[in-house]
Amino acid sequence: MFFSIEQGIDYAVEASLYNIHGLLALLSFIIGYYISTFYKRKFDIFVSIVVSFMFYLVAAFILAYVPIHIVFTPIAVITIITLATLYFARQPDNAKIINTKITFKDLFFRTILTVVLFLFVTSIPKIAPVNIAGIFSAFPSMMFPLLIIVHFHHSSNQARTILKNTPSGLSSIVIFCVSIHFTYPTLGVLLGTIISFITCVVYIIIQLKLLDYFGINVNAKQKHLKNN
Repeated sequence: MFFSIEQGIDYAVEASLYNIHGLLALLSFIIGYYISTFYKRKFDIFVSIVVSFMFYLVAAFILAYVPIHIVFTPIAVITIITLATLYFARQPDNAKIINTKITFKDLFFRTILTVVLFLFVTSIPKIAPVNIAGIFSAFPSMMFPLLIIVHFHHSSNQARTILKNTPSGLSSIVIFCVSIHFTYPTLGVLLGTIISFITCVVYIIIQLKLLDYFGINVNAKQKHLKNN
């Protein structure tokens, strides 16, 4: 939506398809961070950040030059995301739910980092072609600050729980991007966005029903611990 306001509808329509590729780069980020959380020595958070960014950047720049197909690309990406969702659903949850107050420092850090990342992502169209901009628009600018805070204040187990439950929602973004591609040129930005959100919600409901039907639980089963 922000791309359409700044760069025009045609640009946003083209970028929406590359955003689908960007979700694979995001999945690579999740996998990289997830794997690195098993590193238990000094500078573990720094290692997790470096590893996850390496996974993300390598995937992003490879995918930037992979041709996009309006039919096969969404199907392939949804298939990969679904396989990742099923894999993570089978992984054990060792994290505990800890009731702690969010400090002003945490909120300030998360807000500043989120704003910086958001401004960076939305400024990419000014310095990079549409394929790069579309892919980087899928960067987890809101999840990443939260992940760092949780990892720093709690444990790698807590961070891992966030990561393993994230892929289950990514396929709905694919549907959103495909809907944007078709609705923006005919319905405009506002109505196209509304229709795309509705389509996305319907897809999520169907997805949850199917997962429940097949007995697949993507929600974390966590231990409860109150921290007074």
